[in-house]
Amino acid sequence: MKQKLLADIELDVHELKYLMDSFTKEPTQTLSELLKRSVARMQGRLDELSQEIDSVELVSLSSFVVEETVVKENETIAQEKDASVIIQSPEPVIEAAAEEEEEEEEEEEEEEEPVIEEAPLIIKKEEPKNAVLGESIKLAAGLRHSISLNDSFRFSRELFKGDTDLMNRVIEQISVMGSYKTAVAFLSSKVEIDEEKDAVVDFLELLKKYFNQSA
Repeated sequence: MKQKLLADIELDVHELKYLMDSFTKEPTQTLSELLKRSVARMQGRLDELSQEIDSVELVSLSSFVVEETVVKENETIAQEKDASVIIQSPEPVIEAAAEEEEEEEEEEEEEEEPVIEEAPLIIKKEEPKNAVLGESIKLAAGLRHSISLNDSFRFSRELFKGDTDLMNRVIEQISVMGSYKTAVAFLSSKVEIDEEKDAVVDFLELLKKYFNQSA
């Protein structure tokens, strides 16, 4: 999970650098919106990474507290057993065994309760991701709609080297740009444009038709 976040953040940095260079040369409202969206997305991933680090620290602290508690309980039980041996009375031994069984049953019940409480938390964490995905599909619906399922697989494999996430992000950004020239410049910053490949030629032709229709 942390490795994927770091990889996404690295992509966001490259994208932000390109957009900032373009905005400096030719400031437009479209590039301004793209910059704000890129910064917001990167900030969200940074916050998610920070939460991931915090959760690791909490788990480590909890493990330390649990281990220290177990050690103290073991020491207490050992002291009680030593006292029983010195007294040599059968009744305290029986009572100590009964207390140990009751403590074990209480510990098992305490260990089972958190499992029931954790289930709804997992469901809640997935909702924002679905909402973001739905928003992305809505934003890029125009350009995506013009790409068939077979072409989508072909572009992903031959143009984006199998990286479907990168392809979807590029399509999303291009769909809100104002011209074919800007779109091609942005595309060339993400992938290698080899016009001898049929997939590249078809994708560029698709962009031409999309921006002609938009105009």
